Amino acid sequence: MGLACAAVTLSLVVQSRAWMHTTGKLHVWYHLVLFGVLGALALRASDRLSRRIAWLAGVLLLGLAIEMLEERGILSAVEWGDVLLDCWGVALGCLAVWLFSGTSKAR
Repeated sequence: MGLACAAVTLSLVVQSRAWMHTTGKLHVWYHLVLFGVLGALALRASDRLSRRIAWLAGVLLLGLAIEMLEERGILSAVEWGDVLLDCWGVALGCLAVWLFSGTSKAR
């Protein structure tokens, strides 16, 4: 929760957007890593499939909400490419959890 709150807060401050490289060459990596970590945490949040899906949907909605808040707060258009990057980050985070959790080993 703290990581998500920090991401939202920092993405709404114009000076922090430059500091976090949200306009430069690290922009893609920022989205992939942040949402990869959030996706991995969401997947590990519960053992129940329905709760995992709910957490993952929440993370994806967070990515969309950040873009919409940025549009309203700093008057920039919604960057759908960023939303797509967030989705890819969540998918990579889920893949990492699956690969490194030991569930992928043959029994």
